[in-house]
Amino acid sequence: MGWTVIPLLLLIIWQVSAIRLGKPWLFPTVTRVLVQLLHPLRDHYASGSLLSNTMISIFRVVIGFVAASLAGIILGILMGSVRWLRSLLEPMVEIIRPLSPIAWLPFAIAVFKLNTLSHLFGLGYSRTILDQVQLGMLFVIFVGGFFPILINTIDGVAGVRQNYILLGRSLGANPAQIFIHVYLPAALPMILTGLKHALARCWMVIIAAEMMAGIDSGIGYLLVYAADNAAMDLVIAIMVIIGTIGALLSYFIRRVMRPFIRWHGKEV
Repeated sequence: MGWTVIPLLLLIIWQVSAIRLGKPWLFPTVTRVLVQLLHPLRDHYASGSLLSNTMISIFRVVIGFVAASLAGIILGILMGSVRWLRSLLEPMVEIIRPLSPIAWLPFAIAVFKLNTLSHLFGLGYSRTILDQVQLGMLFVIFVGGFFPILINTIDGVAGVRQNYILLGRSLGANPAQIFIHVYLPAALPMILTGLKHALARCWMVIIAAEMMAGIDSGIGYLLVYAADNAAMDLVIAIMVIIGTIGALLSYFIRRVMRPFIRWHGKEV
């Protein structure tokens, strides 16, 4: 129970200080923040509820993360296993990789404008959640997750022992079988590490992505809108939600990684 003492003490100090200051638009009490968290279905400024905006943000992150994972793993395996391809593409990767995903926002706005997944699939206005997933936003999230996955996959594949590959070939394995049964299992721990960092980065990038012009939903949008309306209790509640979801995503990835990392540690 000792680990709860310091957080509880900080909450008490926060509550007392906020009451003494008496400026809820600047420094709200703990109870005001809790009220927001305990009413996730309450509509805010005709912009949806905490729950609806959070689910939209999660949906956007999942799509961008899945796209980044597929592209990063496939290209990473190719670059890690084909030396001439790695020599050709690595300089370009090293030039683009240091750019912050946020720096791509003006580019994404100019190129993709307000087009959504509904437009991409030719559905027009579909009255579904696809209308809330802008292509420019997905691009920024994709960039945020792509490079950690790519680099870790390249390192994992490049580190595969050559005797494994030679053994597979001597047993008559074709390139596809070597890919599935040699490269992928041996590189999996590094790939999962890249996925862990990429997912956390995608969740951080979503806040910036939801500040794009024309965006009217998502937890990042609601955060900015609440700040503009001096609703600091809602701002802090959103910050708590963002941090909690980030921690849960990290915990989920660690649980997935655990059996593979345990296997990798026993390899001899």
